Amino acid sequence: MSKKKSVFLTIAAVLGCIVVVVCVVTCSHVTDATLCEKVDIVIEDYETRKYVDVKELENYLKSVSCYSLGQPVGQIDCYSIEQALLGHSMIRTAHCHKTAMGVVSISVSQRVPVFSVNTSDTIYWVDSDRRVMPCCEGVEPNILPIFGSLTVESATEDIFDFVMWLDKNEYWKEKISSVQIDDSNSVILNQVNYDAKILLGTLSGYEDKLARLQKLYTQGFDVLGYPECQELDLRFNGQVVRR
Repeated sequence: MSKKKSVFLTIAAVLGCIVVVVCVVTCSHVTDATLCEKVDIVIEDYETRKYVDVKELENYLKSVSCYSLGQPVGQIDCYSIEQALLGHSMIRTAHCHKTAMGVVSISVSQRVPVFSVNTSDTIYWVDSDRRVMPCCEGVEPNILPIFGSLTVESATEDIFDFVMWLDKNEYWKEKISSVQIDDSNSVILNQVNYDAKILLGTLSGYEDKLARLQKLYTQGFDVLGYPECQELDLRFNGQVVRR
């Protein structure tokens, strides 16, 4: 072995020992009695949804006695912090852990609204997990509005399934601007660039009803032009009635 190589290996070994000693000394200073010096909160999807910010979450944790700054590390319960955050109306997921340096690290994601419900009594959002969530003041997400008379049960079941189907349908997702539910639970679709309302009736067989209308549009209206009318009624079996 050359002298230079021997010296290099010796230096590397010494540096390695120093790193190990520093790590051991540093970690040995973090005990159950060590006070938490920092609470680090990251909102993973903040750039796409701004329903809540870090300051609000800090204040929320303080209000439920789960803000860990200044507390002994051994007394900090990460599970309790996670459960507290999941109780916030805008939080979907929460993960918390303590680092070797006595820092409480928290990451959260926000709930994802997929449509809004606007009744005579209230307005709320339904999220991607079929759960009702409050509207966020000053924020207007690009989601489909549903108007009229419907129960929470209907909004989170049949209407949810229908809205998700619309969202995945490349043809209809760009054509429907809003949905109305009348007192008889009949579904009416309002279109983006066409004044005619689509009378869907019940949601039974909506895929076939809209496939029939799509065929009329692509093979008829798109070729000959869209006629002036107020309604396109799909409630009759196998028919599209124009009024």
